[in-house]
Formats: sequence, structure tokens, C-alpha cells
Amino acid sequence: MIESTISLADKKQIITEFLQQCNDYSDAMLEKYEQQLRDKATKESAPQKIHDWNVYKDFNEYAIKELNGTELDDWFS
Repeated sequence: MIESTISLADKKQIITEFLQQCNDYSDAMLEKYEQQLRDKATKESAPQKIHDWNVYKDFNEYAIKELNGTELDDWFS
């Protein structure tokens, strides 16, 4: 078995940075759908999409908090 050369802290940092990029994308999508709320033609679907993106973003924030602790360290073994 080959041992990993990436430290636990580095693995967690890589994933945290990825999740933060996901949330940056979420912010852009939320902005898009909030703009659609102001547009009568697409107003109907925007509230659900805004809800969905907020849930996704909240999930990523929770995962980032867990990565900053030790609860998920076993996953990286």
C-alpha cells in the first residue's frame, strides 16, 4: 500500500477551498435568480431555485466547519 504524501491539514485545506469555490458559484447563481425575481417573465421559478442554492450553500458551510475540526479526520486515513 502506498502512503499518502499529502498531510491531513493539506487534504482538509484542499477540500475547504473547493467548497468555498462552490459557495462563490452559489453566490453568483443566487444573484442571477434574485434578478429573475424582478423580471416578470421568469419570476415563477426563481424562489425555488433561490431556496435550493441557499440549502446547497448552507450544506457546504457546515462541511467546512466540520473540516476545520477533527470529526472527519478518520475519513482521510
